[in-house]
Amino acid sequence: MSDSHREIEVKLRFDSPENALAKLHALGAVESTPRLFEDNLLFDRAHDPLHRARKALRLRRVGDRAIITYKGPVEGDHRHKVRVEHETEVADGDAAERIFLALGYEPHWRYQKYRTEFVLEQLHVCLDETPLGCFVELEGSPDDIDRTAEKLGFSVGDYVTASYRKLLELEAGRQGRRPWDLVFNTQDATR
Repeated sequence: MSDSHREIEVKLRFDSPENALAKLHALGAVESTPRLFEDNLLFDRAHDPLHRARKALRLRRVGDRAIITYKGPVEGDHRHKVRVEHETEVADGDAAERIFLALGYEPHWRYQKYRTEFVLEQLHVCLDETPLGCFVELEGSPDDIDRTAEKLGFSVGDYVTASYRKLLELEAGRQGRRPWDLVFNTQDATR
């Protein structure tokens, strides 16, 4: 699997996975990938040059699969998150991690989630259950995103375009704490 494209998306915050599922099913969303656990590592160098440039280098593990993703900086549209994404599946996630380490990249942040994927008309839809809460991610054309968000009961003002890392940084700031890894079963996991 290899994919390179311009990603256009928003997140919508739901109060529960059950509520999100009910609304998605009511609109006719069809499950394309069952609920799976994802463990993600973001890599960077000392002083976070990728993060500061709003770029990301990620190694995602889903079961026995490993996927490397590069995300470019967010582009001009502030209503939707728009960025270049290059992604490829690799045969050996441990080897990929060793390559990143040999090139001077280190794990800088870890986040986990349960993800269920759907197709809804022209949209790719993900239901993400994270330690920060439940989010539905809509990816597709801006018009399709806006139309579907409205059908789900959301307006443009409800759109979340921040990354999970940024959402965690904001939450940590509200709590007067340093950000932690976004993992299940512990609130204080740090690298």
